Amino acid sequence: MPELPEVECLTRAVREVLKGGRIHDFSLLRADLRDPIPDERLRRVLVGHRIDDVFRRSKYMLVRTVRGFGVFHLGMTGNMFFEETPKARRKHTHAIFHVVDGRDQQAWLHFVDPRRFGRIDAVEGEAQELGRHPSFAELGPEPLEAAATDLGEHLFQISRKRKAPVKSFLMDQRVVVGVGNIYANEALFRAGIHPAQAAGAISRMRFDRLAERVRETLQEAIAAGGTSVNDYRHVDGERGYFQVKLNVYDREGEACLICGTRVRMLRQSGRSTYYCGKCQRH
Repeated sequence: MPELPEVECLTRAVREVLKGGRIHDFSLLRADLRDPIPDERLRRVLVGHRIDDVFRRSKYMLVRTVRGFGVFHLGMTGNMFFEETPKARRKHTHAIFHVVDGRDQQAWLHFVDPRRFGRIDAVEGEAQELGRHPSFAELGPEPLEAAATDLGEHLFQISRKRKAPVKSFLMDQRVVVGVGNIYANEALFRAGIHPAQAAGAISRMRFDRLAERVRETLQEAIAAGGTSVNDYRHVDGERGYFQVKLNVYDREGEACLICGTRVRMLRQSGRSTYYCGKCQRH
């Protein structure tokens, strides 16, 4: 957490304020998160320049100016909030951006991250420079940008001879971006595929169905404002509501909503995987 839907919701909210405006200044309350924050490069890219766009790539929010891109990643527990003060109001606030929108209204965007697994970075130059950045160079396709059948074909072709479990395969950002633990669990349930099945053993038809369910799940989560099961909140502090639609995630021991069988949990690559042994088959 946060995953693609939460970052998409954040990006849309920040775009509404920032696009056409400027970042007047910012202050760093610490010099690093997961990596050092490049203060000078961030200033060259962001401060004083018109914000041309705010968009998402994978789980990153990107702020584009004529000088390059501000790069923001929320890690496991990060978030951003608009406040009416430059003073840190929340614990674990690590950066504060003074924003002036296109109507000369000002606000302060606070970057909060309790576990400090997030990132704040900047890339100078055009889009090709962004594509060469280590965070973006090897990313797979966006699941919401390609037709579902194209995504199904992509997943099928790249999975051949892969012995990795399909859930781990689906969460590999080099395969397809943005499908984190919550939505991988839910999409596999909706597609009727057991999360431990080897990716290379899944047919083209079943990958087509999985691609459709991935897109469906992500789109519904975005419409619901994301999933607030732990730390995630909107930029105004409100919760997302997709958690009320979760079929299996974090429901170990509860009855499957389809067949009544108890939802099970197993560990895969250090992550909790939830599934129905009756509805999801190898």
